[in-house]
Amino acid sequence: QVDEVIVAADNAAEASLLGNVRVRPVRTLTEVVKALAGIDPWPDVDIPIRLSERSGRGPDLSEVHGQPLARLALEVAAAGGHHLLMVGAPGAGKTMLAERVVGLLDDLTDAQALEVTSVHSAAGVLGDGQLIRRPPFRAPHHTASMVAMVGGGSRALRPGEISLAHGGVLFLDELGEFPAHVLDALRQPLEQGVVRINRALVNATLPARMLLIAAMNPCPCGLAGTPGCGCSDSAIARYARRVSGPLLDRFDLRIRIRPTPRVDLTSGHPSEATAEVGARVAAARARSVRRGVASVSELAVSELQNFCSLDRPAKELVDDAIDRGVLSGRGWGRIRRVALTLDDLRGGEGDIDVGLVTQALAMRAPIDLSSRVAVSA
Repeated sequence: QVDEVIVAADNAAEASLLGNVRVRPVRTLTEVVKALAGIDPWPDVDIPIRLSERSGRGPDLSEVHGQPLARLALEVAAAGGHHLLMVGAPGAGKTMLAERVVGLLDDLTDAQALEVTSVHSAAGVLGDGQLIRRPPFRAPHHTASMVAMVGGGSRALRPGEISLAHGGVLFLDELGEFPAHVLDALRQPLEQGVVRINRALVNATLPARMLLIAAMNPCPCGLAGTPGCGCSDSAIARYARRVSGPLLDRFDLRIRIRPTPRVDLTSGHPSEATAEVGARVAAARARSVRRGVASVSELAVSELQNFCSLDRPAKELVDDAIDRGVLSGRGWGRIRRVALTLDDLRGGEGDIDVGLVTQALAMRAPIDLSSRVAVSA
């Protein structure tokens, strides 16, 4: 156990966040040598402390009208830690929805706050003495490089966006515009919750357990399946190849977003607010904590057997989906986790019925971007 730490004066506020550790701020190495030799006393440096980077939960979900399936998918994603892909035309509300998911998440615990703050400090994006209490929300542009996304660097190793989103949400807008090799680099961190960076002089393992929310158009122009679409078959094929099958498989939830009907936009009826939905999310996550994990998505397949069971109609539905090739073995594990999250949100006891499985299957729609017909279905 370390009792004292010596740090540069500019980093003293961050070091003080460690708690029961005496911080010795210094301005130069000469001050360190003289203090250790007993020539001079330790410098007296004031340490300003700000305990929170930001307060509040950002934009409210009540501002989103209509979109019942998308709202449910957002709630399930937040409650169970399930990665979500939204496909729809420009202006359908994908970004608006994604920006509100982080508000559904509880504040970070003390341990999480220190870990997240440490990552941001290492990346050089932390203000003086700011302890991050709210889950971070990162939304890198689709021109982000591999190093910017996963971390690294030639001179100094720095965390990338997937680590800066640790404990919170990583939002990738215009997913189909990201370079394919950058997207494929996400596959291992999404599975393991860490990113491993190997360089000639240094190897590092950085945390990267975040909720991935992605949005994309059904084709480069976004109007696939309508008379206004001017994309050629080759352009659609190139666009589709950006998002590989293995990456698509990492999304437990895949939904199509339709434009909100006029009646929903102009009805004036208030939508459910972030606080109401967030309360259900918090209760569902509390159930996962009692199971020994932070969220349902972290449960191994073998552990699922202990916490949920299928009734006969549900099992028959799953068997039929597997027999028809609609569902793979891995896909079934993901469907089962989503069904358990849905059960948690309704306060169930892990009894998975056919209705829950049907809902879970409906929120994992097949996304075939290479076909005009499939995209417009």
